[in-house]
Amino acid sequence: MVEYANDKILTELLKAVSDKTRRSLLTQLCQQGSSRVTDLADYYDMSLNAISKHIKVLEKAGLATRKTIGRTHWIEANLKRVSLAENWIKELKSIWELRLEKLDEIMKTEVLKMTDLTVNLNKTIHAPIEKVFDAWLNPKMLSKFMMPMPGMPESDVENDARVGGNFTIIMHAGDDKLPHTGEYLEINRPDKLVFTWVSHNSVDNSTVTLNFTKIDDNKTNISLSHVKFIDERTRSDHEGGWGNILDKLNDVMS
Repeated sequence: MVEYANDKILTELLKAVSDKTRRSLLTQLCQQGSSRVTDLADYYDMSLNAISKHIKVLEKAGLATRKTIGRTHWIEANLKRVSLAENWIKELKSIWELRLEKLDEIMKTEVLKMTDLTVNLNKTIHAPIEKVFDAWLNPKMLSKFMMPMPGMPESDVENDARVGGNFTIIMHAGDDKLPHTGEYLEINRPDKLVFTWVSHNSVDNSTVTLNFTKIDDNKTNISLSHVKFIDERTRSDHEGGWGNILDKLNDVMS
């Protein structure tokens, strides 16, 4: 346990200002200057004895001093000890800022790790390049092959096939519905298609790039690159999922 040099004094000080009435009394003394106890009591719906007890707590903490002139008690604020609390809070702030800096470094490292995690796949599709490219923008065709696991039923697909347009693909796994959404970033028919990929397992700025290369009039190579994953397990799961999707595409197109 970390011990503060003036721990006892600081404890009394913080205890004194933990009460709403005492904070109000201290603020009033700072604003009005030296005040009689009876005058201070007039501002509160409590007895003179109760106010006196609150003032004694402030005195014990060194936040107020008392002068007695005749039978009259005058109370003044004394904020010299406040600097102890200020210094302690500054220490806490310094420690907190160092922890935030460390956390920021960790987060940057994790982001770099996520950026490095990539799925890269190549698949020969037995169909003309234009037909293969168009299948990725046709909702009816997408529903037939966007199935990351064998035996899955057709997906529900809606899309706005233009740069800046969005798509929604709802895959079905048993009774579960798995929504996947994204935005088209680049549409260069029939050579390249780029879109974002958002799902319950994705991270910010996860993108998929498809490059299409004509092999001959009835064969097309697809090079798929999906970047950014939260961890290796997620990357591996997506690698298998995209592999099944490409296999299904070839079955549908052949």
